[in-house]
Amino acid sequence: MLNTIVPKQTTQQQTKNQWNLHRHLVSDTGYAALGFGTICGITGLKKVKIPNKIKIHKYSAYLAGITSFLHFGFIKGLDKIFTRKSK
Repeated sequence: MLNTIVPKQTTQQQTKNQWNLHRHLVSDTGYAALGFGTICGITGLKKVKIPNKIKIHKYSAYLAGITSFLHFGFIKGLDKIFTRKSK
């Protein structure tokens, strides 16, 4: 039976992985905030006639606010709370 060898990551690889995770979190939350804000803005117009317009507008506004705060938090570096340092 053969044992697989898993190479240890160097600190440079770890920081690169953390940077990629940070970059993806920032971009994903930014696009989500932009999308939910756009939906909220479109459903807020009087000319738009769709069923359940008020519910869609309300929930998209909540989601836009939440993702905006997450986006701002990830930009400022608050994602360190969610990531643990590996020893």
